[in-house]
Amino acid sequence: MSRNSSSTVYSERHLEGKHTLLTGFPGFLSQELLKRLAVAQPDAQFSLLILPVMCAVADRMIHELCLDVPELKGRLHLIEGDISRPYLGLERTRYNELTESVSMVWHLAALYNLAVDKSIAFDVNLKGTRHVLEFCAACTSFERLNYISTCYVSGDRTGVIREKELSCGQSFKNHYESSKFWAEVEIQRYMQTLPITVFRPSIVVGDSRTGRTVKYDGPYYIFKLIHKIPSWMPLVNIGKGNAYVNLVPVDFVSEAMAYLGTHPDHAGQVFQLADPNPMKARDVLEMVSDLFDRPGARGSLPSSMVESALELPLVERLLDLPAEVLTYFNHEAMYNTEQTAKALMETSIRVPHLSTYLAVLIDFYKKNKELGS
Repeated sequence: MSRNSSSTVYSERHLEGKHTLLTGFPGFLSQELLKRLAVAQPDAQFSLLILPVMCAVADRMIHELCLDVPELKGRLHLIEGDISRPYLGLERTRYNELTESVSMVWHLAALYNLAVDKSIAFDVNLKGTRHVLEFCAACTSFERLNYISTCYVSGDRTGVIREKELSCGQSFKNHYESSKFWAEVEIQRYMQTLPITVFRPSIVVGDSRTGRTVKYDGPYYIFKLIHKIPSWMPLVNIGKGNAYVNLVPVDFVSEAMAYLGTHPDHAGQVFQLADPNPMKARDVLEMVSDLFDRPGARGSLPSSMVESALELPLVERLLDLPAEVLTYFNHEAMYNTEQTAKALMETSIRVPHLSTYLAVLIDFYKKNKELGS
């Protein structure tokens, strides 16, 4: 569990959400969130909307979750559906039954692939969100929709980006960002009539205490690259290395979501779950090199040159480093978390500094490299 979870108090004023629908299972963040919701919503039954092809994996994840958190036993129920289809891909009778009993929805399902095709991204991330909103509007005893967006709805904006900002004329680096932006536009439009809380995580990494993760993306591409190159070969900074890399551990993100998403005072708010004190790209690279006992970065290469090289299929395949990833290590944006900090002030939930747990992430990776193979 999170370093913060044992000291987080969920008062009797928190929303009960006795029948809660959750999308995005069995994704890693949904698994970690359910562990916290076992405490935040102690009397709730959870219906987990999954794609039919995920049944076997989801069954196994439920078994493992209940072993880890016995309080969840008998409370997790799989429902086969598809958010990209009308009525969530359910038979109309089943859909109506759910609208009569569900009072809280957690919408985590999305396509996170940075290189995803536009039509697929918008089908799932935008159209799917519209279908979830329609479901929430049809619920007869609705308490809250908790929607998981992303800090990167800010697109190509630079400088300080605040939680109350969304449409600022930005362009987008990929279809993932643009589809999530338009989905949040829809979400904020519905905020006028529905109780909705929006969460915008930055780049989510493993648990800050154990390092556990199930997906090696973001900074893990750097870990994998170090294993591929000779031990004597130093890395290089991409660009000047002055951009801040905003990473947050999954335990902080899931604990903050569980607390804020069940608190009655936070409907209609947007929370950027980001590190208020992120490290610069060059400092992250230096620390990673040191923890792998490798030479530090020597010099730098223009980011445009590296991105152009990675667009060549052979280079990308050899290095296993998607060109789309580099933009997040060179984009000079700072995510203001003032509203989040204020809402969490009376709890012990805080973002640990990357320098205090980066070694934990790398140690887990070293011991579990097969996850990324």
